[in-house]
Amino acid sequence: MAARGHVQDPNDRRLRPIYDYLDNGNNKMAIQQADKLLKKHKDLHCAKVLKAIGLQRTGKQDEAFTLAQEVAILEPTDDNSLQALTILYREMHRPELVTKLYEAAVRKVPTSEEYHSHLFMAYARVGEYKKMQQAGMALYKIVPKNPYYFWSVMSLVMQAISAQDEKLSQTMFLPLAERMVEKMVKEEKIEAEAEVQLYFMILERLGKYVEALEVVQGPLGEKLTSELQSRENKCMMLYRRLERWAECNALSCKLEIVPFDPDDWQFYILYFDSLFHLIDQSWAPPQEGAHSAEGEVHASTAQAISFMKDRIATEEAKESKHLRGPYLARLELIRRLRVRSCPEAQQLGEPLELMFQFFVKFGDKPCCITDLKIFLDLLTPDQHVQFINRLMEAVPLCAPGEDGVALPGDTRALQRHLCVTQLSRSLGQQHALNTEGKLGLIKELKAHYQHGLQFGKSCLKTELQFSDMYCLMAAHVYVDLWLETGDVWGFWTPNTSSTTP
Repeated sequence: MAARGHVQDPNDRRLRPIYDYLDNGNNKMAIQQADKLLKKHKDLHCAKVLKAIGLQRTGKQDEAFTLAQEVAILEPTDDNSLQALTILYREMHRPELVTKLYEAAVRKVPTSEEYHSHLFMAYARVGEYKKMQQAGMALYKIVPKNPYYFWSVMSLVMQAISAQDEKLSQTMFLPLAERMVEKMVKEEKIEAEAEVQLYFMILERLGKYVEALEVVQGPLGEKLTSELQSRENKCMMLYRRLERWAECNALSCKLEIVPFDPDDWQFYILYFDSLFHLIDQSWAPPQEGAHSAEGEVHASTAQAISFMKDRIATEEAKESKHLRGPYLARLELIRRLRVRSCPEAQQLGEPLELMFQFFVKFGDKPCCITDLKIFLDLLTPDQHVQFINRLMEAVPLCAPGEDGVALPGDTRALQRHLCVTQLSRSLGQQHALNTEGKLGLIKELKAHYQHGLQFGKSCLKTELQFSDMYCLMAAHVYVDLWLETGDVWGFWTPNTSSTTP
């Protein structure tokens, strides 16, 4: 058991066999061994608790609880008993009893760092945030360590989050938490990144975005190192909330170019959002000095188009491992320019051709369908058939078999075909088929499903097969038939491999 590693009691040697039996799941022998030990040492409280654990695990919950309470009422302070009782109460799903256990231990040993720490954690398990705050401060007074102080601060934040009265959160809990952190800042006692993160969280919840930005950009922000671009991400979010679009634009542009994460989609979205806000505001750069605190700002469609062309050129120059972000961002920019009826959208290319090129590069990835699906509205209705036909040309299928269905030769080809089939449905082509066409499509989907099972022979029964989506799509077409005809025969086909519905 976990408790055994911490046993410091001289009775450790006597208790060890019981721990071993419990660890090995031999609960009956643990009970017997505990009974033998208790005959010789009636006051060995831990043996009683270990017996109670054995009883609990053999289904004798009432006996276990009664025995445990005999020990708990004595308010033990030895590690063995306390940890064993904690394990027992956890298995009984009675975490509130653990708090009473350590409240008594703290009263008896008020200077114990360990007991105060356990008490704080016990309160945390039952959501007693007010008592957590008090326990954290009591612990900090005994052992003045930063983590304990910030346990108390975090408890205030949790009270604010869980408070039903938002006004109470904004006027009492969060301001108090802010003052507590500011005290540590003034005394230059901030040590860990988590403490800065907590300070940022408090300021953000108070709506003090300017102050939060100063924290992130100041010396404290240098501690934000555990996450890649943690400072930049926070600055970006704050610029957006403060509607400082020039800084937001410059920073997002900068982050799209940096070598370690140029594929983060949120940066492209923020870049476009800020760009068009600046255009709407007729923003102009200052005559002297930098455009913004973050550098050069793009405030025209010409700059945006040029920027996207540069990003695409950078990707095209790569020999392998192309990123999807720049190609999707180009389509997003076309959409936004079209919404504004900007003729410059034509400079970025024809959406059908661009989406075809994207499929050639990334069609064998499962994400390709969701990537392209959101841009299908860029196609005109008379381009739908042409688009699907172009995509099918890029799907390597084997020669048709006896059933006349051309099938993929590997999982990459299967994924490409699956992507085209789903896009075809998204464009409404499957819905437009007549009854005979839908039955033919179902036959084809079943053939692809059965054929694709060979690629997943090594998969566990609980894992998805590569071709499972074909089966689901066939079911959708059956539902389409039912909605049109009212017939339900398609749902009762006994053999899914059969070509006859």
